[in-house]
Amino acid sequence: MRVVALALPLGACSAPPLALHAPNIAPGAARDPTPVEIEPLVVGRADAIANNIAPPGPAAVLTSAMKSELEGRALHGGELGGYRARCSLDRFALRSRTSMLGSAEMLVLYVDLSCEAKRVQDGVVVWRGVLRGRAAASAPNVLGSDASTTQRLADRATSDAAREMASDLAMRALSLLGEPSARVFADEAQIHAEAGLDDTPYGPTALQENQAAVEGAMRGLPEHDAPMRAAAWNVAAMAAGPGEPWPASEKVSLDDDPLVRFVQYKALARLGSAAASAQLVTAARKEDDVLLSEFIADALASGGIGLARSRR
Repeated sequence: MRVVALALPLGACSAPPLALHAPNIAPGAARDPTPVEIEPLVVGRADAIANNIAPPGPAAVLTSAMKSELEGRALHGGELGGYRARCSLDRFALRSRTSMLGSAEMLVLYVDLSCEAKRVQDGVVVWRGVLRGRAAASAPNVLGSDASTTQRLADRATSDAAREMASDLAMRALSLLGEPSARVFADEAQIHAEAGLDDTPYGPTALQENQAAVEGAMRGLPEHDAPMRAAAWNVAAMAAGPGEPWPASEKVSLDDDPLVRFVQYKALARLGSAAASAQLVTAARKEDDVLLSEFIADALASGGIGLARSRR
């Protein structure tokens, strides 16, 4: 049975500021690496940051996270000298809800970056576009309003969104190749508190954005609990993009768990086809989780959230 919940912007109830943290990514090693430099993000709009966030703030944390992710991918291919990307942070919004029974919390993160990438060698612009990071996390919250739970969920979602935007920039916008990155945790407690979907066994596959891997991920769905089903669906989500074949089943059978449904909606939104949008419209009529209803409406309003692969 699905549980209707109340969604509020973080900070709406005078909660203490959230202190975002960038994930620690192990440096990658490539024989002939192609560097992709991320300049410090600038805040593009006065209302870009819609939450009560402690210094250094989303722009600095996302810069650090994306930089570490790109350095951890062992990127190769592309053009001599590599690339430099300049991005503005046009949107950073965290939405949170606690179930009516007060037993679980879910958080959804929205990030929009307007970016321009140049060849380092001659300064020629090779790509302009928008990177849309969307991530969610959930956990039991027996107190119903435990700030420490919200903090952990924000860290998970920030890590996943930043790493996936960096992946889109490298794999899709710049058409580079690379190995999966590996996040480093201090201990088991940190893994339990902060590990996101991209830190599961399916994470490296998702960050490769490879359609060939989707079939295997989908095949194992019946054997998994909800977090692992969500991670498996994230393989399909990251492999989906405008103009590409749909890598999963033709019609998505929606999961009972809200985190899994979020990733299913994310997959359809990244694909962005007419058929995918139609499935989102149908799902919106039945969805009774207000946080997910908002996510669907947002994805439809932007015409999808995916990034087409460059044909350079």
